[in-house]
Amino acid sequence: MSSDASPSTPQLSCTLPLLKRTPSRATLSISHSVKKRRRVSIATFDIETELRASAPETAVEETDADRFLAARCTTALPLNTTPRTNRIAKAFGLMDDRVLNFGEAATPPVHTKVRSLLRRCASELLSIPRTVSTISAKSNLAVRKHFVMALDGPGISRDLFASPMAWSHSNCIGVAFKSNVYFQNLETRAIVHLCRVSLSDGLVHSVDWDNKTPHVLALGTTNGVVQAWDSLTQKQVACWSNDKSPVGGMHWNEGVLAVGRKDGRVSLVDVRTPQQIQEVEGHKRQVHSVKWSPDGRYLATGDHTGSVLVWDVRASDHLTINDRRVLMKHDGPVKSISWAPWQDGLLATGGLFPDGKIQLWNINKLATPLTIHTLTNITSLHWSPHCKEILSTHGSSWGPWHVVRRAEPPPKQAPRTAFTNSMTVHAYPSCDKIVSVNAHSAMIGHSCIGPDGCALFTVSPIEETIKMFKVWSAPEEKEKDDGGLGYQCTIR
Repeated sequence: MSSDASPSTPQLSCTLPLLKRTPSRATLSISHSVKKRRRVSIATFDIETELRASAPETAVEETDADRFLAARCTTALPLNTTPRTNRIAKAFGLMDDRVLNFGEAATPPVHTKVRSLLRRCASELLSIPRTVSTISAKSNLAVRKHFVMALDGPGISRDLFASPMAWSHSNCIGVAFKSNVYFQNLETRAIVHLCRVSLSDGLVHSVDWDNKTPHVLALGTTNGVVQAWDSLTQKQVACWSNDKSPVGGMHWNEGVLAVGRKDGRVSLVDVRTPQQIQEVEGHKRQVHSVKWSPDGRYLATGDHTGSVLVWDVRASDHLTINDRRVLMKHDGPVKSISWAPWQDGLLATGGLFPDGKIQLWNINKLATPLTIHTLTNITSLHWSPHCKEILSTHGSSWGPWHVVRRAEPPPKQAPRTAFTNSMTVHAYPSCDKIVSVNAHSAMIGHSCIGPDGCALFTVSPIEETIKMFKVWSAPEEKEKDDGGLGYQCTIR
């Protein structure tokens, strides 16, 4: 049996095909697995070393990120290759769960960069509201636009060029009604009839209080009569009736009264003499406005043709710069003139139809003035003595087409503008409108500022009412600390 079995075995092995077994992971060669682990571990070690050397220990702030989606980090590593690399990226702050996903709140950076800090500081500065000065009209007239006091004014002159009202330094308001002049003491509220001119003297056209002697009031009539009255004794102080030219504007300066005339002259009179002391010539038409500068050095006058001249009292001649006469021009009659009390040589002038402009001049320089266009009759101007603001009162308005046809006056139903029958305050030098109030339902013919420089009286001849408004506030006086000065001067 042994002999038979031996030859059969090789035959079976030759006829059957050879079967290959796939090696399992457990049967892998030890050398092969060791090499692979070594190669993977070396690569892993290099990546970790580079990341630790380059990546910061804190979170990176995205400076150019979108408002809603955070920007990806600027790195060339394939962070989404395997879960292991993702874990490495998270460990070093290079990736989180909110990449390209909206979140309720972003993770605050540990260190704020300079650009972000500057942006935050700038936004805080811009968000701080600007405080409005308590002196400005924005804190007074803009807050309370209603009048403080109202008086009846029947019979006030309806002449657009008349100046029938004045406010004294002793806090008395004087008003002319046809041939009569009344005044009221605003402290006692007593109303007194001062005087009455004769019919031959005409109607009272202009009045003004003396700034040197506050209880003396001057009046000028349409027949050229100029008188001075004492409000305390209610007696006439002086009378200049030898000039038959009708009176225009008038203004006091240290006992000297400047009176504009219809023929273009300006008379200077003194209460101590019955004769005029001097005469200024240069205008060709009626002088509607006369105003002394606060220091009394200059006299500004405006006439019916729109010319404004400045007279130098010291030189007894018109003011000149480089041998050129200072001449300011409007396209319409000039009734309102005002000097700035806080800047030497700053003059404001306003024109009537067809001009309708406020011009701010510096008489010390031959420069183009600042201009405010209103297309409205400008009846008076007043600078604030406490801040750099100017107030203007206005009458009726007109459209641009009326300016082209200057020979034709504006119609009775003229178009309304923002300045029509208003009292408007402008800022200097920006000329921006601060506040505008419709003081009367009809045109404002004239106005006068109070001795404190805060309140203003306006008069409407058509409405026959006089109203007082609080426009500005006086600055608070700082108390002087004498204790510190006395302590410093003490001799030890």
